[in-house]
Order: sequence, then C-alpha cells, then structure tokens
Amino acid sequence: MSKPSASNVNERLSPGAYALLGFLRSGSGPAAAARVQNLPPRVWLQTLEVALRHGVAPLLHRALQSGTALALAPEHVRTRLKEERRATALLNLRKYGEFRRIAQALREQDIPLIPLKGLHLAELVYRDISLRPMSDLDILVPRFEVERTIAVLQSIEYGFEQDVSAAARGMLGTKCNIGLAHQRLGLCVEIHWTLAEPDDGYAPPMDEIWRSAAPVQLGDADAQVMSPEFMLLHVCAHLAYNHGFGFNLHALCDIAEIAQTRLDWEVVANQGRRHGWTRGVAAALRLAYDHLGANVPAETLAALGANALDPDLLADAMEHLLSFSEMPGELVTAPYLLAVGGGATPWARCTMLWNRIFVPRAELSLLYGVPEHSPRLGLYYAVRLCDLVRKYATSAWALNVSDPRLAAVAARNARLARWIAGD
Repeated sequence: MSKPSASNVNERLSPGAYALLGFLRSGSGPAAAARVQNLPPRVWLQTLEVALRHGVAPLLHRALQSGTALALAPEHVRTRLKEERRATALLNLRKYGEFRRIAQALREQDIPLIPLKGLHLAELVYRDISLRPMSDLDILVPRFEVERTIAVLQSIEYGFEQDVSAAARGMLGTKCNIGLAHQRLGLCVEIHWTLAEPDDGYAPPMDEIWRSAAPVQLGDADAQVMSPEFMLLHVCAHLAYNHGFGFNLHALCDIAEIAQTRLDWEVVANQGRRHGWTRGVAAALRLAYDHLGANVPAETLAALGANALDPDLLADAMEHLLSFSEMPGELVTAPYLLAVGGGATPWARCTMLWNRIFVPRAELSLLYGVPEHSPRLGLYYAVRLCDLVRKYATSAWALNVSDPRLAAVAARNARLARWIAGD
C-alpha cells in the first residue's frame, strides 16, 4: 500500500514530537532502550512537554516501562511521568465514582445510558485507568429520554437549581449534546442523544448503535457500551469531523489501542461507507497507521479510500493535531472562531457570529438557568454578548489582525474542513 513520502510524514514534526511518536509506536519496546540512550537532553525536554500537552504522558510511561528504557531515561523525566500517571489514576477514580452515582440515578428511572470516550476507553480498552485521562463525563441516552435525564441530573446537583429540563426539547434538532456542570464538584457531564452535530457531514446510525450495544459493569456501575466497531468509528469521526483534527494526540492513541482489540474490520469498512464516514475515518485510521503503527488491515484502509488520500493534506492534518494544543485555550474550546478567521466570506463571518450570539431560546435557557418562557430570558442575549466579548475578544483580534501564526492555523483549519467535507 502506498504511503506518504518520508518528508511528508516527518519534516513538519519537532524532534520532541518525532521521538514521542517513536516511543508510542506499536511494537517499539525492544528498540526503545537504544533510542533513549541516543536522545539529547534538549529533545527529552521537548518530548516530555509534548506528552504533557497532549495527555499521553501516562502512555509514554507505559511504553518506556515495557523494557529497560525507563531506567535509562533522565531522572526528572521518570519522576514526572510517574507523577502524571498516578494523578491520572486518582482523578479517574473520582470520576468513575461520580459516574456510578449518575448511572444509579438514571437506572432508578429506567433510563438506559452508554458511556462514551474516556469512560469507556480507560477501563475497557486500555484496561488501566491510569493510562487515559478524561475531562468531562460523556454519556449517551435515547433521544426521547433527554428531558428526563436532565431532570434527574439536576436532582443530584448538576446544572442550575431552576428546572430547565423542558428546554432540551428545543435543542434536539440543532445540537448533539448538552453540558451540565456540578454545582460543587467542578465536574461536567455532557448528555448526548446523537454523536454528531447536524452540520458535521455524517449521520451516525443511532438505532444500530443502540441495538448492537452490550451490557457491562463499568466503574462498579451497570451500563451498556457501543460495539468495538462503532466505538472505533466514533473515535475516528469525532477526531476528523467534530474537531477537524484540531485535538490531542491521545485521539490517535485511542484509535491504535482499539485497533488491537478483536474487531470485525468488514463491519468497520461497511458502516463507514454506508453512513458517510469514509474520508474522515480513512484519514484518522491512516494517521494512526502511519505514525503509531496501528494494527489496521490494509484491506480496510483500501476499502475506505485511504490509498487515494492526498499526502500533503494528511501531513497538514498531523501538523494540525500536534500543534493545536499550543493554541490559546479559548480557540481550542471555540473552534467556530477559527472558522470565522479561516478565509470565510464577510457574509459567512457575520452569519456565524450572529448564530453564536443569538442562539435559540432553549439553548440560552440551559446556558443561564432561566426557564425558556420567562420574560427575563431575552435580556440574557446582552449578557451572552458581554460574556463572549470578554472571553474571546483578545484571541479574535490576534487571529484576524495581530498574529500571522494564528491566521495560518485558521487557514489550515479551513483547508482541512473542505478536504474532509469532500470539497
């Protein structure tokens, strides 16, 4: 099978990123000790910094631990990696404990749920909760149960004290999830009823996902999980379509880890073709295959069109993925700003900004905890405008006026979005 040229794969990677990918690559254990001994101190610092930024320090610790390489690494690197892995385990224990409370509350109301992303991956794929950090707790519930789910979560201190669960009905056709923050714990739950925004370019087969889900015990809680084939497709599509490759390296590590499990690769290819996931899934799998040695059959890559992918755009995608965590935090969490600065027409920019400010009343209700039919709710559009200006004005100015580097990132973001969309 054809591969991008070596220059396209490697020339844009920093020495630290290149070393990190080498350590994380599947089957790299026997050669890791030699690479450790040959790595200059400056590159070690870069490697550690990239691993920390991308949330893969625990995986680097595991990779070095697999042979004699860890003992040969600099002491400060060994210490920091060990600390990060321990901290990840402790944070995840807390989150699994909270997931158990959520799952129990929903089970008491006969509401089924599927844990997504980190909740599923850390325990059931990595099989070691110290290896996969997670931020929010993502759960999937049936579309017709979203309103009741929000009400249940509000009863255990998620969201606002004022009951705004009825507003969820107004968001089911315009969004894919609703986030609720705990009033005391600093945790956030994202309630999904589908796996893609309406304009993401693909349509997840939710009925099939629920039908193929299997019961499990996760973190001492009863739940269901997606089949490994749909889990892989979701992780790939989330990286390519939801984030346009503006994400973290742990997304590729997730793909490589899932690829080691028992999968029906024919199902992966068929579902990818049937539901419009082909190019995004092919690109994500190809990056994991090229850079981490993911165990993806050549037949699957060919069936999804990976052989025909533009090597330069694949290199763009990898560069975007590795560099995105260096962006200002507000650009990482608000990708629409990059879209606004990525060569969109003035009319398209105005439309995007208008839509971000004047969100539907249902969404505004859930954002500020004001009932949807309250006469006060309209006043919160002014509050939202002030909040957005305060949070994003500096980055928007840098993106569009003062920082050519950010403008280049926005242009690359737009280029990748057009490519994945098939334009």
